[in-house]
Amino acid sequence: MQEQIEQIKDRAVDFFNEDADGRNAGIGQTENMIAFAAAIGCTFMVRQGLQLGWKAALKRDPPKNPTSHEVEWREALLWGAVSGAIVGAARIASRRASSTAYRSMRSVS
Repeated sequence: MQEQIEQIKDRAVDFFNEDADGRNAGIGQTENMIAFAAAIGCTFMVRQGLQLGWKAALKRDPPKNPTSHEVEWREALLWGAVSGAIVGAARIASRRASSTAYRSMRSVS
């Protein structure tokens, strides 16, 4: 029983360790969490902007459910391609920008 508790403690230390893991070399968990939060906020704002742009350009709401049979294929594919590409690029940009800001703040401290 004591050995199992020690294993759990070791796993917890490894999980919460600030060192980089193999997947995100050079990025600690704190930096990764900040970048994740920035990506969520950026995604929300970009999607709102895309919806407003769609309404302004096409004079109708974007499809809420592109897989619905009531939505035309052309419209579903256009919305999926445009929103997917722009939101994906915004996520990458926000994560990189927040990581850069985090690292510059840490280097000043």
